[in-house]
Parts: sequence; structure tokens; C-alpha cells
Amino acid sequence: MTDENRKANIADEPARASEAFREARTLLGATLPNGAVPRSYYAVFHLRRAALLSRDTDPKTHAGAIHLFNLHLIRPGILPAFNKLLSGLQRARELADYDATVVFTHDEASAFISDVETFDTAVRTLLAREGWT
Repeated sequence: MTDENRKANIADEPARASEAFREARTLLGATLPNGAVPRSYYAVFHLRRAALLSRDTDPKTHAGAIHLFNLHLIRPGILPAFNKLLSGLQRARELADYDATVVFTHDEASAFISDVETFDTAVRTLLAREGWT
């Protein structure tokens, strides 16, 4: 991937994250917290992907993305430890999507959205500081 393509891909990911985040907030506002949880996850997914692309890393799986994010951005201290958010939100998304017995409350989905806002700010700040966006 050329630097120009990588920069374009890095710019596209936060845009997709913004859309997923708007969807999460809209679903939460419509009292649909089970729908808000997966959309919150995908907002994080796209932001995490942008951050990894800035490290010239393109993960092939969701679990691999969490591992690589930890390896390239959290362990070196570039970003704060978001491990609990990343793994917890991935698990919550799986439960919301695939386990009909799990029901998330408004407060639980709202807490995820609040955590995603913190993650969003940290990743966007990093990308801007490094000149990617």
C-alpha cells in the first residue's frame, strides 16, 4: 500500500466510525440499547483500524486487531490502556448480536457509548498529531 493510499484509508475509517457512533446514539435515543451496543463496537473497530493503519498494520481478524492495537499502541504507551474497553465491547457486541437471552439496559449501552467517546478522542488526537488526518 502506498503512503497516499494508506492516508486515504486512514481518513476513511474515522468517517465510518462517526457514522456507526451516530447510529449507536440514535438507537440508544430510540430506547434500543441492544442495537446501540454493536454499533458502538463498530465505531471502535473503525477507529482502531485507522490507528493500526497509521502503524502500517492491517489486521485480518477482530481478535487480531485487539492484539495488534495492544502491541503497537498500548504497550509502547502511545495510547492509554483501552484493553478492557476493547475486549469488553467486542464480547458485548457478540452477545447483543448472537444471544437472544442477553438484554442490555439503557445505562449499560450508555456507559459503552461514553467509553467510546473517550476512545474516539484519543485516537483522533493521535492521528491528527501525527499528520494522518
